Amino acid sequence: MHLNKLSSKIIGICVSIQTAVIICIITLLGFAANTVHGQQSEPEKTPETTPASNAAPESTNKSENTDGIVMPIPRIKQQKQDINHYLAKEKVSPILAGPDDYLTIVNRYTSANSKGVAILLPDWQQGATNPKAIHFLQESLPSHGWTTITVQPDNKPANFPSSAIDSNEQIEADKATIQAYKTKLSTMFKVLMTKAKEHPGVVLVIAQGNHAAMLVDLIDNEQNEAANALIMLSSFLDANPSQQSAINNAFAQQVAQSEYPIFDVLLNYDHPLAITGAKERLMYAKQEMKVYYRQRQLNNSNTGYYPEKELIRQINSWLRAIGW
Repeated sequence: MHLNKLSSKIIGICVSIQTAVIICIITLLGFAANTVHGQQSEPEKTPETTPASNAAPESTNKSENTDGIVMPIPRIKQQKQDINHYLAKEKVSPILAGPDDYLTIVNRYTSANSKGVAILLPDWQQGATNPKAIHFLQESLPSHGWTTITVQPDNKPANFPSSAIDSNEQIEADKATIQAYKTKLSTMFKVLMTKAKEHPGVVLVIAQGNHAAMLVDLIDNEQNEAANALIMLSSFLDANPSQQSAINNAFAQQVAQSEYPIFDVLLNYDHPLAITGAKERLMYAKQEMKVYYRQRQLNNSNTGYYPEKELIRQINSWLRAIGW
């Protein structure tokens, strides 16, 4: 009896142990299965957690957008478009000077008698209708008997003055740049003189800034014929700082040695080179005893802007003094 009870207890204990072992095995298998599943599911997350792979197309799109930016219209092209758009077609006359084309604005004289033609040449970077002086003169001179021909010139060379590190390289580069620019200016001026001679009377040239100085140099070197008279407005020669003094001094001597009448006009508030250069031009003109040379410095309130009434009064006074 006791033996049967003992055997039944032993059997119960064995069954419990087997059950516990089975439960442990099932638990371990489940844990192992979850671990393997987690390791297999991690690569599936990599496409979602790698934004760097999507960054490359975005940067490519940005570079494509940068390349598609429209650059600004060149100044000279914009100035020509404005002339063609805003001015009457009968006043705008294109000319061809070698391979280059230019626009001119022609205003016929409105007085009873014609005195001649006034060629108006703005400085580089200035429009043919700039309000500093040129626009006023092309509108007012016709009532005083002058047919005006105003040209839209080329802009200042993009690589001038030179930014080379070596000073000798700067000088050589600037010489080549200005010489090429003067060649184009000379060709354009020859065409303008031919156009001016189609009208009766004398030829008067009113040039501004750098172009006035360049014309004096071209005439001095016999590359262009001189007009009957030249009026210079705020004239000077821009150059590398190390060469400005020598170049403007040579310009002053050319003015003094010229044989045609010159009226040298500047302002109280003007470009520094125009003011300092005017003193040298007056000094050399007195030393050379240049008869038909007059210099006037006009009062102004805004730098570079000429007082209109005083300017036309001074021009008419000088023209009468030389017999016109």
